[in-house]
Amino acid sequence: ILKNPIIIASGTPTYGPANVKKCIRSDAAAFVTKTLCYTEWLRQQPRPRWHVEYPEAIEEGGYFSLYSTERLNPSPPEEYARKKMKEYAREAHDFDVKVIASIAGTDGETWAKLTDLATENGADMIELNLQCPHVEKGQPTGMVAGRNSELCHSILQQVKGRTSLPVIGKVLGEGVDPIKIATRMIDGGADAVVLTGRYQGLYLDIETEKPILWGGMGGYGGFWQASITRKWLVRASEADLKAPVIGGAGIGSYEDVISYILCGACSVQVCTAVIVYGHKIIKRWLRQVSGWMDAKGYSSIADFSGRAAKNIIPPSQIPGDTPYASRIDPGACQKCLRCMEACPYEAISVADKKLVVNLEKCDGCRLCAALCPHGAVEFFER
Repeated sequence: ILKNPIIIASGTPTYGPANVKKCIRSDAAAFVTKTLCYTEWLRQQPRPRWHVEYPEAIEEGGYFSLYSTERLNPSPPEEYARKKMKEYAREAHDFDVKVIASIAGTDGETWAKLTDLATENGADMIELNLQCPHVEKGQPTGMVAGRNSELCHSILQQVKGRTSLPVIGKVLGEGVDPIKIATRMIDGGADAVVLTGRYQGLYLDIETEKPILWGGMGGYGGFWQASITRKWLVRASEADLKAPVIGGAGIGSYEDVISYILCGACSVQVCTAVIVYGHKIIKRWLRQVSGWMDAKGYSSIADFSGRAAKNIIPPSQIPGDTPYASRIDPGACQKCLRCMEACPYEAISVADKKLVVNLEKCDGCRLCAALCPHGAVEFFER
């Protein structure tokens, strides 16, 4: 049982003594260790390995992309588990913080060894990293293994057969049906699943015609993933999965935390926001979530988990016969002409040095209001 719904996901914010102390004192309910593995090249960290697209959006609360080739835990698994994780766990438990050991095997032997290390060295739960984007084709780990529902099922069965700890399956969100994968993980014994993680992406320098910085593909994510994660949480709710679902990639605000729970999550994992804002963001979000719950009259996460899922209208039932239109407030309009240039119905024109909407041509699609950066377009029911 977690003391609150926020878990710090596996990554740079959960590796190293200084970061672990920040995790423990952040008020997060749990943190997931940087993934333990035996594959040597996956433990090596390339330099450089980070790129941010649109960094100016971070402070504005807008959308940016965090692109990296950050790999797995650099420490040899035995050294990390027996010396570091065991010590971290003792301190974490003093603060009622759970330690979730992330592991990534490549065959039956390595999955078994990693499971035993996690079980014997202070972890409260185990997370199977079947989502990591930094793996080679044909290598049965990370996202390569995560695409194969039967392999996921087999790995879950093996790990569950070796440990008494709760086991979490991390579900890939790219190139698969995450609900099918999650279902097979649960059939294999998963006590919970995470939906979902980062994608694999590519940035190119068109002058050199090569990938930027490190020369290959990288993990690709950001707050823009929230709407995609919400979709999969709703689909999981519709599928009535027989295990708790943890919301994954895309959280950038306390509103995202709440919205994931409203879509059916029991808790959430956060990494990108901790990377760009620092561990301190967790305390702020917890205060804000608590304030929202008080205002709504909710006393527990269970009170509102999944409440929005039943309010989703199927595509065939979305109404289209209500007449709407737009009008432009000349006092607020800055005459940037964005709405006029974008209108697919040519319903906006300039008259007497003002932008006006021709109601005969206006379709009521709301594109102009959505694009206006100054809030000058009023959208109304006719």
